[in-house]
Amino acid sequence: MSTKFIGYLFIASAAALWGTFSVISKVLFNQAYFDPVELTQIRAFASGITLFLILFVVNRKLLRIDIRSFGVYFLLGFTIIHVQLALFFAINITDVSIASFLQYLAPALIFSYLVFFHHEPVHLKDIFILGLAVAGVVFLIVSSCQSKLNMLGIIAGLWTAVALSIYTLYSKFVAQRYNTWAALAYGMLSVSLLLLVVFPPSIKLFDGFPYNIALFLLYLSFFTMIIPYGLYLLGMRFLKPHQASITATLEPVVAIILSGLLSLELLTPTKIIGCLLIITSVILLAYQNINLQEKTEN
Repeated sequence: MSTKFIGYLFIASAAALWGTFSVISKVLFNQAYFDPVELTQIRAFASGITLFLILFVVNRKLLRIDIRSFGVYFLLGFTIIHVQLALFFAINITDVSIASFLQYLAPALIFSYLVFFHHEPVHLKDIFILGLAVAGVVFLIVSSCQSKLNMLGIIAGLWTAVALSIYTLYSKFVAQRYNTWAALAYGMLSVSLLLLVVFPPSIKLFDGFPYNIALFLLYLSFFTMIIPYGLYLLGMRFLKPHQASITATLEPVVAIILSGLLSLELLTPTKIIGCLLIITSVILLAYQNINLQEKTEN
C-alpha cells in the first residue's frame, strides 16, 4: 500500500473524528453544559493523563525524555490548545460556522509560507487544487454569513487560520523527529495543567450533566484528542504540510453533512457546492500524489 495513501487516510480519518466532535460540541454549548474553555481543559487533561497512563503500562521507556524533548512536546501541546482557544474566541465574536470555516483558509497560508520561505516548487495543478479547496471554504463562509459578521470577527477568524497553520507546520517537525504518542502525552498533560492553574475550573463542573461522566471522558480522550491527533501526526510523516491541511478541510464537510442528517442544520445549495469543491480537491490531491509515488517507485 502506498505511503501517500496511508498519509491521506490517516489525515482524513482525523478530520472525520474532529468533524463529528464539532457537531457534538455545538449541542454541548447550546445546552450550556460547558463553556469553551472548560471543554478545552477537560479534553486536554483527560487525554493527557489517559495517554500517559497507557504509555506507562505499555512502554514506559517512551516516557523517559530530556529537557529539550519536553520543551518540544510542550510547544506541540501549546499549538494544539492555541488553535482551540483562537477558534473559541472567534466564535464568541462571530458565529460558530463562520469561525470554523475561516480557520480552513489555512492551506493557502501554509502553501504561501512554503513557497516564499522554503522555496517549494509551484505547479499549476497544485494551485488549481488549492484554489478548489479555498473556493469550497469561501462557499461555506458565504452560506453562514449572518449579521454578527464584522471586521473584528473576520480578523479573529483569520487568526484561527494562522493558529492552524502554525500547528500544522510545527507538527510536521515533531512527526519527523519524535515519537508521536510520547509527544501527545507530554504535550497535552503539561499544557492542560497550565490551563487548570490559569483558569481554575468550578468544583461543580459536572453538576446537572445528564450523561455518564466516565464514558464522556473516555470519548473526549480517545475520539477527539488521542486518536485524531495521533493519526494527524502519523499522517504528517508521509505528506507535506499543505497537502495535510487541504485534506483536513474535510472536517467542516463532515460536520455539515452530519448536522444535516441529524436535522441540526439546513443543507443549502451553497453549502453543498462548498462541500463538493472541498471533496473534489482532496480526491484530486490524493490521486495525483499517489500516482506520482507509484510511478517513482516503478
